Amino acid sequence: MNYYLVLALLLFFYMNVWFIVSLIKKRNDLADVAWGLGFVLLAWTSFFISEKSTLFSLIVNLLITIWGLRLFIHISKRMKNKKEDYRYQEWRNKCGKSFLIRSYFQIFILKG
Repeated sequence: MNYYLVLALLLFFYMNVWFIVSLIKKRNDLADVAWGLGFVLLAWTSFFISEKSTLFSLIVNLLITIWGLRLFIHISKRMKNKKEDYRYQEWRNKCGKSFLIRSYFQIFILKG
């Protein structure tokens, strides 16, 4: 299977899982939390499926992991015990019935 197709399908699946979690939690700002970890997931997947992994690529992946985890932790802490981000709340109120499909494509799939 094509290397890029594998990464695209993995990212698509990953963002769909986060979308389902967001429906359960009624928080579309979970896409912001998922964003940083998505980079980590793709970096390590690329590393392991690549035939040309080097010490340099290992160091780059470690740096991506540090950055992605820091972003994940920072946004998770910022969200803790707070309501959904106001931007998503406004969008939810403004879009009405179309919010579900729009949030799927414009928040989760687009961020992915």
